[in-house]
Amino acid sequence: MAKFKIADVVVEMKQEYADTAYWYEPYLYDGELEAEFSVEALPEEIDYYVTNGVDITPPVAENMILGSKFNRRLMKYFGSYIHSSALLFDGKVYLFSAYSGTGKSTHTKKWVKRFGDERAVVINDDKPSFRLIDDKCMIYGTPFAGGTDIQKNVSAELGALVFIERDEKNSLEKLPPAKSVSLLLSQSPGRANEAVGERQLEMFSEILTKYPAYLLKCNLDDEAVDVAMGILN
Repeated sequence: MAKFKIADVVVEMKQEYADTAYWYEPYLYDGELEAEFSVEALPEEIDYYVTNGVDITPPVAENMILGSKFNRRLMKYFGSYIHSSALLFDGKVYLFSAYSGTGKSTHTKKWVKRFGDERAVVINDDKPSFRLIDDKCMIYGTPFAGGTDIQKNVSAELGALVFIERDEKNSLEKLPPAKSVSLLLSQSPGRANEAVGERQLEMFSEILTKYPAYLLKCNLDDEAVDVAMGILN
């Protein structure tokens, strides 16, 4: 198996498909560190996703399975993923999170169009990983990008969490941690057991005490970016 460095963790992974291998190329690792663990997608797992999913190709299924297994193991390193579009803007990463189809990707693309890719870069458009390291929440681009190539192998500290809801009018509301945690749990991996649930709550509680969270109601027009810029204050 080839070695990769994802979220500052060296891991062995096997890709059967050329498309999957292409997505993972920026994360290849040729250093001397041993892999912390290894993951692979079994043929029967890939077949299940392709058979039961909607428009899921074998490479996308393989990537989804590898991402899921990697992020479950990442919990040991105080990390996981948050379903979101991760925008690197002026040195901080802002996570725009919402259920699929709400418009989080459309919104972050408007930031890139407005400010240019020298200031605004989407480092992952589906499942960026995070880790709590030295009292900081670091956000990582990963190859687990929902079958797209919208991802970059870069990392930066979290700036804020932004939960998006569709609305006719644009508005921004700062959320208290008690309200934010349920939204955050809804956009994170399912709790496989009680221990996993406790670890997630521990991590999310730490994140929400250190970083602001917002509710952005928007209609996805250009004015939505102007309103969303309140997260930078």
